[in-house]
This record gives sequence, structure tokens and C-alpha cells, in this order.
Amino acid sequence: MTLLNIWRIIHSSKQIYQIRASRVTKQHEISQKSGGSKSPCLQCRYLVAILGFFVYCLLNILRVNMSIGIVAMVNVSGILGIEDLNPENLTLCPLDSNSSKDLITTEFNGKFEWNSKMQGYILSSSFFGYFMTQAAGGKLAEAYGSKRIIIVGTLISSLCNILSPPAAWCHVYLLIFVQFVRGMGQGLLQSATCILMASWFPRTERGFLSTFILSGLCLGAVVGGLLTGVLCNSTFLGGWPSAFYVFGGLGILLTLILIIFLYETPATDPRISNEELKHISGNQEQEIPYKRPPTPWLKLLTSVPVYALVFGMFGQVWSGVHFLSIHPTYLGKILHLPIAENGFFATAPFVLQAIFSLLGSSFSDWLNRKEYVGVDKVRKSCNLIACLGYSVCVWGIYFTGCRRTVNIAFSVLAMSFIGFGLAGSMIVPVDMSPTFAGTLMGIGGTISNTAGFILPVLTGFLTKNGQTTEQWNKVFLISVIVVLSSGIFFFFFGSAEIQPWNFSSEELSKCNTVTCKKETNLERKENDFNSDIINHI
Repeated sequence: MTLLNIWRIIHSSKQIYQIRASRVTKQHEISQKSGGSKSPCLQCRYLVAILGFFVYCLLNILRVNMSIGIVAMVNVSGILGIEDLNPENLTLCPLDSNSSKDLITTEFNGKFEWNSKMQGYILSSSFFGYFMTQAAGGKLAEAYGSKRIIIVGTLISSLCNILSPPAAWCHVYLLIFVQFVRGMGQGLLQSATCILMASWFPRTERGFLSTFILSGLCLGAVVGGLLTGVLCNSTFLGGWPSAFYVFGGLGILLTLILIIFLYETPATDPRISNEELKHISGNQEQEIPYKRPPTPWLKLLTSVPVYALVFGMFGQVWSGVHFLSIHPTYLGKILHLPIAENGFFATAPFVLQAIFSLLGSSFSDWLNRKEYVGVDKVRKSCNLIACLGYSVCVWGIYFTGCRRTVNIAFSVLAMSFIGFGLAGSMIVPVDMSPTFAGTLMGIGGTISNTAGFILPVLTGFLTKNGQTTEQWNKVFLISVIVVLSSGIFFFFFGSAEIQPWNFSSEELSKCNTVTCKKETNLERKENDFNSDIINHI
């Protein structure tokens, strides 16, 4: 009975939203006939981009929150085993006195005696939740609106972050469950945000604005990495619990801001000016209906560009997981970086990554506006540059070995080049199919995020018999092969052009699949021109 009531509430809210959307659209039409509306100080599509930026920033903050906070939660018996304290088992690189002292004598005063296996369960549980709701997030956002799903995902992940300290005090398995639910909430965000991008961003600005949203991940890694350590070392709210309370509370605040300022589509935003509304609608591939047609699963799953997209996204996620998940272990156990320096080089380069991503996306948008290069070539080129830059720099890590300064320089450059990928395959689902962008992102996100547990498991298997440069070089070699092959495959077989299966049969009957996009845009412009003439008359 309870589930039936919940379904009725969701269904009725959907009907209310449709009525409200039609009313707002009529208000815009009346306003346009009476002389237009005043433009707000900040155009609405830019506000949407800023809100999306902070959603992605919070997403990575909460991820880093747990991975760094667990260091302060667990005591030394849970963190370091006897084999970890023996320098002979650590590496073939020389061990200097400063690194040895920092590595061996660092004290951890946490109360929880979780071994490394249990810590792995805690840290991986959120990822499995994130993995499970990728595809569901896209379908739910297409059915009930991206705003609702983004709000629900942000609220769930924030509440779970606040509940993490009490759960840890109660039982470790309750903490694992809370982290799993947090991951499920965060898994809803990526596909839902993709639909929001398709609805709000003009094609000529989509590269920069979408990349700007994704660059929130970079800031989240930096802010989460630096401030979590500061809060854990403080006495505020008991030390390490403060990191979960503070960032969880900020997530609740962000949820309230989203409820007030975020709107599903430009037509439903009462603050948008007629000029901005016409600019957005006139520079999109098609009008995206609130009620989407059935997903063409057969055509979608037999499309070569779809498989190229998934492989391209897999390579980008692989490179990101490499430096966010396993490379800090390499820096600590092979290069013997002290803990403070390890944390800095594991998070600070994300600033350069964000700069590279914004520079690449802004340059690609400039090329699109000037009509020098089409969107398809720009997206594939950015993706290939990211893969080539990453691969060359990882090769540099491979060959420099124990030369710490040069090795770290290649690591920083490799992380920076990953930023170009945010303007590449990671935003292509919006270009390929505005109507089914959520479904496409859900499929790509689900499969590509398997890299999040394949790479750590593979690394653990290769280094289980000893942390040596030879074993880590095998990890680097495999990473270069995976990422470089994904970039090449996506460059030759991928596409950022709108796909024929994006259109309904009625739209396809009006035009052939090659010129469908151009003709529908031309028809829209002609209709706008005719409506303007009628309004003047």
C-alpha cells in the first residue's frame, strides 16, 4: 500500500509539472507579444552550468571524504602490517632517511581496528552503489525530469555522508551499507545532468558549458583532499567526524538551492528572457519533448558509434581512476613520498586538469562558432589529445623509474592531459542523441565505470608478491594500451553527430537520415520567422 501511494504521488507530481510547464510556456508567448521581458543579470543557462558545477564538485568531495577520512578513523594496526613496514618488501627504489621515517613512524590514533581487507570493502561499497544506478538514473530522469533526480541524488548522498560517523560507531557493516546507499545516490547524478545539458545548452556552447560542469570533479578532488585532512586533524566536532558533518551539511544546503533555482527546461523557467529562450531553442538539434518516445533499443545497441563511445568513455574513466585511486600508492610505496607530499601531488594537479579541460573546450567552441571545424572532429580530437598526452606521460613514468623529480613531473602532466577528455567522449552522449542522452550516458557510464574496480584489482594482483618497479611497470604498460587504443578507436569509429535513431518515425518521414538534422533546424528557423511575421501583423 505504501509503494502504491508513493507511485501515485510521483505520477500526480508529474501531471502537475506538465500543467505548470504549459502555463509558463504560454506566459512566455504572451510576454513576447507584449514586447518581451527583461534579461536577468546572469543568464539562466549559465546559472544552470554553475549549479551543475557544484553538484559535480560535491560528488567528488564526498568520494575523497571517505578515502582520506578512513586514515584518521583506523589505528596503526589496521593501516600497516608487518610486511608493509619492511623496506625490503616495498620497492627496488632507494629509500632515503626522511621518507623512511615518515613512512614507518607516523602515528594513527583512530579507534577502529579494520584490516586492509575491511577497508577495501568500505571504500569500494560506494562505487558498487554508483555502478548500479547509472542506467537507472538516465531512465528515471527521462521519465520524471532531471531536476527531481538530481535533487534526490544530492540529498541521498549528503544525508548518507552525515550518517557515516554514527554508522561507523554502531557497526562496520552498517557503515558499508550507508556508503553503498551514498554511491547509489551519486550514481543518479551523471545521467540526469546529461539530460539537463541537452535541454539547456545550445550546441555552439555545449562543449564549454558541459565541460565546465564536469570540471567540478577536479575542484571537488582538490577541496575534498585538502580540507578533509585539515578537519580530521582538528578538534572541531570530534575531529574526523567533522569532515562528514560539514560536507554533508553543505550538500543539504546545495539541495535547497537546487530546489529554488534549478528548472527542468528553459521554457519552464519564469526568469528567462525571450532573447535567451530563442537563442537556446534556435541552436539545438531538435525540440526535446517532455514525453519522450520509446527508446529504440535495437538500433541503439547495434550502432557502431555507440560502442565506440562506450570504449572512449572507458579509457577516460580508466585514466582518471589510475591517478585518483592507485597512483597515490605508487607515490608512497615506490617513490617514498611523505604523506603530506603524497596528498598534495594526488590532488593539486587536478587544478591543472580543470584548466586544461576549460581551455580545450573553449577553443573547441570557438572553432565551432567560426565554423572552422565541426563538432564531430572537435570532440574526437580532444579525446585523442587526452589519450595521447596521458600515454606519452605514463611512458615517461615507465622509463624514468626512481628519478623522483622527473617521475612526478610526468605524473602531473599526465593528470593534466586527462582534462582534454572532459571535452571529448564524456559529453558526446548529448551530441549523439539529445532525446535519449540519459539512456546513452547510463549505458556508457555503467560499462566505463567498471574500470573503477578492474584497475585496482588488476594492480593488487600484479603487486601481491611485492611492491617493485617491475610489477608497477606492468600496470603502466597495460594502462597505456587500454587508454591509447580507446582514443584511437573512438577517433575513427565514434561520432558526435546526431544519430538517425534519435528522431521519431514522423520526423524521419519528413527528411532523410543524412540531412535530417539540418532540415529540422531549417524548419524551426522558418517557423520562428513565420511566427514573428504573424505577431507583427
